Amino acid sequence: MKFAHRLAHIFWPRESNNQKAKILHSSSLIIITVVLILFQGFISFFPKFGPRILGYAANISPDEIIRLTNEKRVQNGLAPLSLNSTLSQAAQAKGADMLNKDYWAHVAPDGTQPWKFFTDFGYRYRYAGENLARDFTNPASAVDAWMASPSHKENLLSPKYKEIGVAVIEGDLAGVDTTLVIQFFGTNYADTIPPAPIAQVTPTPVITSTPIPTQVVPSVVTATPIPLPSPSEAAGLTVLTAEKPTVLISPFNTTKTVSLAIVVVLLGVLVIDGVVTSRRRIARIGGRTFAHLSFLGMILAIVLILKAGQVL
Repeated sequence: MKFAHRLAHIFWPRESNNQKAKILHSSSLIIITVVLILFQGFISFFPKFGPRILGYAANISPDEIIRLTNEKRVQNGLAPLSLNSTLSQAAQAKGADMLNKDYWAHVAPDGTQPWKFFTDFGYRYRYAGENLARDFTNPASAVDAWMASPSHKENLLSPKYKEIGVAVIEGDLAGVDTTLVIQFFGTNYADTIPPAPIAQVTPTPVITSTPIPTQVVPSVVTATPIPLPSPSEAAGLTVLTAEKPTVLISPFNTTKTVSLAIVVVLLGVLVIDGVVTSRRRIARIGGRTFAHLSFLGMILAIVLILKAGQVL
């Protein structure tokens, strides 16, 4: 019974809380705000003091990134891009470089340009481009974010590119585990050089005698199997680091869920408070329930439309 009375005191207008749910009192709202801020700080810095918080690498496939990219190109009347394993290896090297040097940019702090990774792996390009993304929960959200950005969309839908390479790499960036998606576009220099014209030679008829057929022992040709590239080479490289015990938690999604739960609870309590005070005809100074509901409704809408991830 004490527990039930305690809940009623927190969520229901009654004499013990001066006809206003305790959770709606200014002191309670201040405590909730402080706790939420501390929780956000804890989630952000948790990897430095405890088990590492992993991102979303298990949900992002280079194959799917390429498929969705080509799907967007076909929808816009463009030819799909061909997977180039050399570009995938170059993209993986770019991702590793960002993690090793702790930067999130197209150009490294030491001035290294993204095109260096193309040439390091022997890819002589006529045209080249790069799209970057981080901390997305699935391939579709990353591709949609690129499409929503004019510069990234220009890369993704450029008719100049013929090949693509994708790498998904996870590691520590600025003290927090993150998932990077590196998308390299290119057109090989050799593909843009027109072939030399072949001279047409008129054959001269030659009279030949019919040879006497001789018995030839057929030779046995043994096919040498060609090694197929591994999935990591063929569809982008995914590097997972798990040196420490891991906890599969998304900082963004966790904070969003907690914030959403708090806003929904406050909205529910405000509705109950408005109904009860109206039926009991309780006069309350400064009791603008509708204004409070509108404000919380706006916050709820903002929380719902928030999405994780960044593109560069």
